[in-house]
Amino acid sequence: MARSNPKKPSAVDQIHLGLLDLIQRSALAPGDKLPSEDQLTQRFDCSRPTLREALKILEQDGIIETQHGRGRFLTAAASLMVERPITCFESVSTMMRGLGYKPTSSLISVLATPAGAMVANALQCSPSTAVARVERLRFHERKALVYSLNFLRIDDLPTGGLEAIDWTGSVVELLRGRGKEPVMSTAAVSAVMLPRDVSEDHHLADFGAALLITETCFTNRGEAVLFAQDYHRGDAFSFSFARR
Repeated sequence: MARSNPKKPSAVDQIHLGLLDLIQRSALAPGDKLPSEDQLTQRFDCSRPTLREALKILEQDGIIETQHGRGRFLTAAASLMVERPITCFESVSTMMRGLGYKPTSSLISVLATPAGAMVANALQCSPSTAVARVERLRFHERKALVYSLNFLRIDDLPTGGLEAIDWTGSVVELLRGRGKEPVMSTAAVSAVMLPRDVSEDHHLADFGAALLITETCFTNRGEAVLFAQDYHRGDAFSFSFARR
């Protein structure tokens, strides 16, 4: 699941994730028939061979089955698809709301800085490329649940300066407004403690062990637009993983 050297997702990867999203958003149930190949190639603007490779992955995962002469259908195993797979991108705010939290954000700092080696590797740019480093805390009822570091290319942001942007709002909505909406990601997860300076500066001694999700997020064109390091409070979150 984790990739330490993010690369642009292939066309098959993109269609595979698009099919998973279609299944979830359409509320398809086991036994339901998928749209035809003609409908899917039009929907995803892809070739038939690319679509078939993506469908083959779903079949190998046991999510769909092919009934010759009838089409492709969701299997009973489709109902066991992981609830929050790391590779299917969703914003932290959306994830928190889905878990019943009422998220609010507090901006700690935002500054323009050269990308540096790690961020440049993730965003597929030069280390000297100007990026915005956005540091925030996410709360539920005044309790800090997530400490976030986001990195975005300055060129992907609205003109007018970083100070003119409402960073307590959704970064995903901000990118969507620029035609750069992230829809898929590669990610790694590790169990860590908060950085000591963050814990001390923001009085988070009770935060405890954290689940650090390090994630590179891509548009549907495969462009890396967001690199995120999100420290999730360990007693407030759990994640499920699909492994194949």
